[in-house]
Amino acid sequence: MHTMRKKAAGTAVLLGLMVTGIGAGTAEAAGTPPTVKTAQAQAQAQAQAQAQARTRAEATLTAVEVTFYTTYDNKDHDTKVFTSVTDHTNKTIGTLGEHFGDDEFEDGDADGPYALSLTEPATWSSMRDGRLRIRIEPRGHDTWKLNVRSTLFFSDGTRRHADQDNLAPSQRNRQVDVPIA
Repeated sequence: MHTMRKKAAGTAVLLGLMVTGIGAGTAEAAGTPPTVKTAQAQAQAQAQAQAQARTRAEATLTAVEVTFYTTYDNKDHDTKVFTSVTDHTNKTIGTLGEHFGDDEFEDGDADGPYALSLTEPATWSSMRDGRLRIRIEPRGHDTWKLNVRSTLFFSDGTRRHADQDNLAPSQRNRQVDVPIA
């Protein structure tokens, strides 16, 4: 069966827009309808966002820095500090080689940023729900009151942070864990 298409001339209002011209009289002659174009653009934007999320999830950890801010109770000169970062499975990904066994962190001091050595590969997604771990080994009694700021740097330029205020590791509670956001 052969369908005839009649050419039409005139003016029509489509979706609030005035269209003038000569056409074949079918929707296909006008090109893709705007609602289809919008749906295609939305699908394309969604696919692009999903690709970016996959890329971010696969971005590799390239560096970790930590800064300690002693508030009003110092870290004694003979207290050692062990700092590490763990992934969501509690696997150690990086450590700070310096233990500060001969250094006093005085009240009001900002010490750092110090770079942790990465010991295992990690990705953006594996560091979600990870932890910055600070453990002290005091000689005798010591309570160290501090705030901590840590930044995790990834290969795609993104960052995660492990920041917390009012930490107080001591001879009784030697370890504190700070969640990675």
